[in-house]
Parts: sequence; structure tokens; C-alpha cells
Amino acid sequence: MVGGCACSPAGDTDGGSSETTSASSSEKELKSVKPCDMLSPDTLDFFGLEAPGEPADTLPRKAGCNFGGDPVSVTLLKDERNTVSSNEQKSVWVEFERLGVNGRTGARAITQGTTKARLCNVMFEAGEGLIQVQARENQQSDDVDECRKALEIAKRIEPNVPELA
Repeated sequence: MVGGCACSPAGDTDGGSSETTSASSSEKELKSVKPCDMLSPDTLDFFGLEAPGEPADTLPRKAGCNFGGDPVSVTLLKDERNTVSSNEQKSVWVEFERLGVNGRTGARAITQGTTKARLCNVMFEAGEGLIQVQARENQQSDDVDECRKALEIAKRIEPNVPELA
């Protein structure tokens, strides 16, 4: 392991409102989830993210949405091909730590080359794939924990996406 992260799955600071967007947890199809609709306007505001999100230029079966913001910018990704376990096997990670996201299998991961960029990924199982939250600090500051922000956002998204099929 390189470096550390003050990430903790405990301690929600979610603003107290529930999301009511996109897919319900009873749906089995991850393809119905729209990344730009995963967070409500109130939640975007709570996390300092700007609406509307911009669709991310990603690979087929890996749709995404970028949200500018302060203190972090966020990219939400829906990956219909990979799971947390298959992602763990990839050589791109300099850190990969398993954790739970509201009881679902998840992980916190940092790719090679992004430790200085202050970018952190939190992913969790959903439908036949996973949801990934990438949080990136906009300024080099020790005041922001991008991993904690990514986990907080993932916890807000989780109830609104399909369970693992």
C-alpha cells in the first residue's frame, strides 16, 4: 500500500434527504440507470456540485456523467461489464481497499498516477456491474478528503440503483 486515506464507511453526512431518481432497487437492469440522473438537485447542491452534469466520454457499456464543483468535482460511472472483484484484479490500482457501501460489496481505489492529482474512486456492486464515483480535488489542499467525499456520494446513490442480480 502506498499512502493512506482517512476514509471511513461510518458517519454519514448526507444532508438528511433521500434520493428519488433513476432506477429503483427492485429493478435488475443496470442499463436503465442514467448517471446524470443519479443525484437529485438538492444532493448536488449539498455536495457543492453543479447541475446539470455533462455526459462523460466513456467506452460502450460504461456510461458516465461529470459534475463540476467545489471543493471536489465528481464523475459518476455505470459499468455494465465489471464488478468490484474483477476490478480488484486489474493492475491499474496503486491502492485497492474493500469496504461496504450501505451493506453492498464495494471498494476504495486509487489508480497509478492519480495520488498527486488527488483523485479517489469508490465503487460498489449494482445490477450486473458496478457504480463508480470518482472524486477529484479542485485545489491542492489538505482540508478535503476526496475519498471520504466519494464514499458519502456513493452512499447517497446506492439506494437508487439495482441490487446485484
